Amino acid sequence: MTSATEPPTIPRFLTDYTPTRYRRRFTPFSRVPATGHMGEVWHVAARRNPAQLVIVDRPCDIDPDGPVERTYAEWATLVDEAAAWLHAAGVRAWDRVAIMKANHLDVALLGCAAARIGAVPAMLSGTFGPEAARALLTRLERPFLVTDRAHVDSCGIGPDVVAGLTAMTICVDSYDERPDLVRLASLKGAPAVAPALRPPHEPMVITHTSGTTGIPKLVMHSADSAYSLALVEAERWPKFGLRADDVMVFCDPFCHQRMTTGLPAMATVTPRMLMLSDPRSPAVKDLLLRHRPTVVETLPNIYLFWEKLARDPARPFAGVRLFINSFDAIHTRTIRTFLAATDRRAPVWVQSWSQSENGALVIRPYLRGSVKRRGLRPPPTQVLGWPLPSVARVRAVDPATGRPVRHGEVGLIEISQPGRCLAYVGEQDRHDLKRNGVWWNTGDLGVINRWGAVRLVDREIDRIPGGSAIELEDVLLDRLPQTTEVVVLPVAGGLPVPVLSTDEDVPLEPRAWAAATVDLPPLAEPIQIRWEDFPRTGTWKIRRVQLREQLLDGAQAVGIGRWT
Repeated sequence: MTSATEPPTIPRFLTDYTPTRYRRRFTPFSRVPATGHMGEVWHVAARRNPAQLVIVDRPCDIDPDGPVERTYAEWATLVDEAAAWLHAAGVRAWDRVAIMKANHLDVALLGCAAARIGAVPAMLSGTFGPEAARALLTRLERPFLVTDRAHVDSCGIGPDVVAGLTAMTICVDSYDERPDLVRLASLKGAPAVAPALRPPHEPMVITHTSGTTGIPKLVMHSADSAYSLALVEAERWPKFGLRADDVMVFCDPFCHQRMTTGLPAMATVTPRMLMLSDPRSPAVKDLLLRHRPTVVETLPNIYLFWEKLARDPARPFAGVRLFINSFDAIHTRTIRTFLAATDRRAPVWVQSWSQSENGALVIRPYLRGSVKRRGLRPPPTQVLGWPLPSVARVRAVDPATGRPVRHGEVGLIEISQPGRCLAYVGEQDRHDLKRNGVWWNTGDLGVINRWGAVRLVDREIDRIPGGSAIELEDVLLDRLPQTTEVVVLPVAGGLPVPVLSTDEDVPLEPRAWAAATVDLPPLAEPIQIRWEDFPRTGTWKIRRVQLREQLLDGAQAVGIGRWT
């Protein structure tokens, strides 16, 4: 590896390279993404800042003997090597390459490598098991599959699946008992292959939705749509824009659509990156103390899991000026805990309500004073924020008629903004059901207030008549600091059922529960389970349908679920 004291040798492909050009911007002064194409993000970053480091928490599964610290230029070289391996396996333009392996940055590297030679990567989570794995591979119509031994076993990738549902299955680690699997090691050393990126308007990548209600949908994006979604992240926002001198901790699933928009922003700004693959690893604290991040981004439920780490006397988040959460609403208690964990005078928390189909829908910043009050109803974090000014529009419509409702009334939230996905692979009827001209049905119930901000009420399928599970969960977590998770399950014809876990699984005292719920709507008696027993998606969301089936035999949801 190149030492930190001497400049790296820049490969020829970087000096001869001209990235794809785009034009859209918010203002004439905006900083725009340098590219929107996965096939060139590492090369663009390497050209702009070749010596900057990107650090991973463990060696790559595709290069287990390689270093955990590499420069942007060295990561770009690994992408080119992986592209050569895939080409040697027979991958060609327009082929689909499914990637389903242990969470690590190399999932995204393999996706970039496939896109670099004109193939269409499909980055998948293996957390859903054999049924979902078979369904997703079926929709992808015999893709090349890159996987590992653990997923071969846990996802039921038997000889019948390899022969019937994949063009070839490549295993990144050894599985000598399975001659039908191609070992990645056998492809290494393949000759370099020239890049052949798909045009910006054509399909570039396939990821999937979180899958909280069942088998996830496969979402297709182009470089154009990814670029449009990355505009918000590349922008020089006052106080909370990403800077080149930042040290950013990133701990999201690398198979998720978040990478599609995150990588262009990274390539544009080129901060030092610390990419974490396992938020539960004991190594996380040491890495944070060693690298002292200034920006942290992870999922709402990972932040919740890290609350104990935020209270650690070593103060691993002491230097953080900016916290970012994407995907969903964050809990008030969590924001308060992390803003207290930094020594910065005025740290900022940015909440981004996002979907795989559209990227960031609305955003909102918080300061320490925003979350000072405890157990507030409705919680401040339930107001998710505003759509991007001059770019996006949002409205609420009646679920039955599709007609817009007035400000302050609950309706299905629809969004109109650039960057919407191209399709649901293999389920275009579901995609078309959610589309209404320029408007996209998010499937979430909410209220748009007089200032145009969105207050999220519930996922339509998880709605509570006359109430909000999201509100109740946030309030209960805030009033019961010993809880590590709270989920309120709506039940047709019955009281909502709270399901919770506590620190060290200490039983919750009935008096504490009574005090916390004294002014809340009627609830069933709480069910306490272990934190580990909550079924989760690859994005750590609770799989509420599965949890209901697991705990409440025969109980039905209240919502229609038509738009999930």
